[in-house]
Amino acid sequence: MEAVEFIEMTPIQDIRQSEKWGLYLKSLGWEYSKTSSGILVVTKNIKVGSVAKVQRPQNLTQKDLNEIDQICREKKALFVKMEPFCFEDTNLLEQNGYIANTNPLSPPSTFYIDLTKSEEDLWKNISESGHYSINRSKREETKMRFYQNPLIEKLQPYFKMCQETGRRNRFFIQPYKDLLSKVKVFGKDSHLILAYDKNGNLLSGKFYLCHKDMVLYSTGGTSALGRKGKAGYQLLWDSILYFKGLGYKVFDLEGRSDDRFKEISKNWAGFTHFKEKFGAEVIEFPYPYNKYFSLIMKLIDKFFKMPV
Repeated sequence: MEAVEFIEMTPIQDIRQSEKWGLYLKSLGWEYSKTSSGILVVTKNIKVGSVAKVQRPQNLTQKDLNEIDQICREKKALFVKMEPFCFEDTNLLEQNGYIANTNPLSPPSTFYIDLTKSEEDLWKNISESGHYSINRSKREETKMRFYQNPLIEKLQPYFKMCQETGRRNRFFIQPYKDLLSKVKVFGKDSHLILAYDKNGNLLSGKFYLCHKDMVLYSTGGTSALGRKGKAGYQLLWDSILYFKGLGYKVFDLEGRSDDRFKEISKNWAGFTHFKEKFGAEVIEFPYPYNKYFSLIMKLIDKFFKMPV
């Protein structure tokens, strides 16, 4: 199973392979190890052993897979879920006992924006309706506020707005402690951008994490008042310019509808339509793969297709 054959630009390293991502997951009860080449292997203990995951590793080799096996066996993992990065040789995975799976943990498709492009070219890539929405928001005097390593006093109203958005659109919203953990671990590499109307009412917000040359759109929300306007469009456009100005190169918009995984992404049409207006490049990652170290789980998956 193959990913797309061409991608204009990819990050030096996906954020899910960063040390800080490992520390963030550790704060949520996971453990992490690294191979000799630095690949992050994350495990979590359960009653009968552990489970493991390796998300978005790049340039996997046979040596890497051998070391991942060793770590999993030492941790008594029942299985490991591998979510390959673009261009990974999935034939190598299959030769090493990995089985393609239809239950990704990370968004299986996303959009990348190339921040090395000029502001003029980035603007040209936006659709006509996107231009209209951004300009309308500006005419309505929407104000943006940028917070690096945001304080709790800004995170609390933002999270409440995200909860409201999740209930309205039937999305799962990770708990508040998850947001706090990300800010605590990523520190100055975490950014919160909030949009207010001219009367100071909160309209929309987006939370981002950064690593090396990439920016990850982590979470976002819109208030009931914000839904009446177009603040979200200006917010994303101003975010693009903000991170470009800070020197980042790849902006990952984190998720889009994917026909390969219709059940998982069935509620993603709305924000996919929104993101498409910004002319980003569509990225499809390879299918996730499982490798079972438990014979029982391997047999169950073979005959019943385990939902993991």
